[in-house]
Amino acid sequence: MAKFIMFDLDGTLIDGVDDLLFAMNELLGVHDLAPLTRHDLEAMLGDGTWMLTKRAFAAQGKTPDDATLDKLNADFNARYRATDYAHTLLYENAENVLRALKADGWTIALASNKPEAPCKAILQKLGIADLFTVIAGGDSFEVKKPDGRFLRYVLDRLGKLPKSSATTIMVGDHANDMDAASSVGAYSISVSFEKKNGVKHLVADKHATRFLELTNICQEIDQKNRSIQTDPNLNDTVGNKSSIEPKMTLS
Repeated sequence: MAKFIMFDLDGTLIDGVDDLLFAMNELLGVHDLAPLTRHDLEAMLGDGTWMLTKRAFAAQGKTPDDATLDKLNADFNARYRATDYAHTLLYENAENVLRALKADGWTIALASNKPEAPCKAILQKLGIADLFTVIAGGDSFEVKKPDGRFLRYVLDRLGKLPKSSATTIMVGDHANDMDAASSVGAYSISVSFEKKNGVKHLVADKHATRFLELTNICQEIDQKNRSIQTDPNLNDTVGNKSSIEPKMTLS
């Protein structure tokens, strides 16, 4: 039975806040606005760079129209690329776990709301791009997470049929990841690698606070799903999610 796993990027695989913060504060400075703190910026992440730019300016009491935001976002992305992601780091044990999952037969995809180009550049710079069959960003399709169609498009690229019983997992640190997973009937794992006050409380099937936990969690979910395929009466806790139809119609 096939096994598919999709990962978010920022806050899930990488800590990229310092480079994002540098680029955004540089942009704000050009417009004579005060810099953000790391904490400020972390609270703005999760919905792509356009929304990040909008929130950063809103925090300064500025509400540019969409056309202006398009230009500001393009400027931010250029400044972000110029950082060469010099301070972006993989979380501890992330590469080892990804390689172990790949060796165990999992097909791995990236499903991020960050634009596709920096997603690819970051994974290449960190030396793990080869592990991903699909790398999808917030501009890869016409929708982003939490719209479940985003994950359906990723799964289509991976070759997973809508009614397939293959084990399918989404791993992320944001409600958008969990909501998108629920929409397509995928199992969800919420991660909280940087939170100092325990696991971030998201509605998910499983939670992890260390990357090393993911290996066993994925194995447990796969075993559960395989059991459900052979005995539907076992569908009592997590549910037979991998064969659930998506709760939307693809355009």
